[in-house]
Amino acid sequence: MWLSLSFLALLMLSIRRSAEKTVSRKINSMAMVWLQQAVALPLIFVTLFFARFYWPNELSAKFWLLLSLYIVTSAIDLYCYFKAISIADISYVAPLLTLFVVGNIAGAYLILGQAPSATGMIGASLIMAGAYLSNLSKRRQKVNLKQNQIALILVLISVVLRSLYSNIEVIMLRETNPISYNFYSSVLTVPFVILVTWLIVKQRQSEYENYWFNLKIGVKNHIWPLVFVGVTYTINMLATYQAKLISPNAAYVGAIKSATVLPLVLIGIFFFKEKVVRLQWVGLILILFGLATLATN
Repeated sequence: MWLSLSFLALLMLSIRRSAEKTVSRKINSMAMVWLQQAVALPLIFVTLFFARFYWPNELSAKFWLLLSLYIVTSAIDLYCYFKAISIADISYVAPLLTLFVVGNIAGAYLILGQAPSATGMIGASLIMAGAYLSNLSKRRQKVNLKQNQIALILVLISVVLRSLYSNIEVIMLRETNPISYNFYSSVLTVPFVILVTWLIVKQRQSEYENYWFNLKIGVKNHIWPLVFVGVTYTINMLATYQAKLISPNAAYVGAIKSATVLPLVLIGIFFFKEKVVRLQWVGLILILFGLATLATN
């Protein structure tokens, strides 16, 4: 069952990433950090009727402490991700994100005590090798070199943060359920990120002149892609959370979801006219072998 839920999450994530790439070119990356959850909130409210809802006083102080840490780290991670895809080729960024698999396995061991098997480590090693080759191929092309270097730093920050919060959320999920947890994490993350954005814009008024007006226009012009992002986001997260609860190792769910690298690269080729060279294809094949190893494990 966890495997089916993981593939459902993979499908929703692949579709969502293509819509996010289109929108991120027109809407500031700071706004996309909270917009993806904000547009999902109406549907998230509807899902509350399909499972028991845990009221705040029914959850422990540890839950709220971990949730606070989750909100901060996930907000920074999302900013790094959207900034990366807004300045670099998606076919460059997507393979690098598979490094999250390796970080997540380490995080699952350190935080949850879930030790990977030998085949799990082999799969992780293949993914790392594939990500390196993909990165190397782009550097050899010297296409958008400066932007891709910045994107690399942003992705590495994102990998470290995800290794932390993707595992502490399992602790919170065990205390509540996917629907209640998705509600609290989203409804608290959105205002937090909006507040941080407001403070940044206020301090750098010359750099972000007419920020809120331009954001309003951007949302108005791309409302349907944003709605699409909201729907796929909700389904993706609920499937992911439930799969993590029942899987033998929470890190394996993230490993399967990382297979989005192939459809994302194909999207980059067909819709954004991005070039993928032979060495990068070799890297992608290694990544897929690594993911297959983890899935069968």
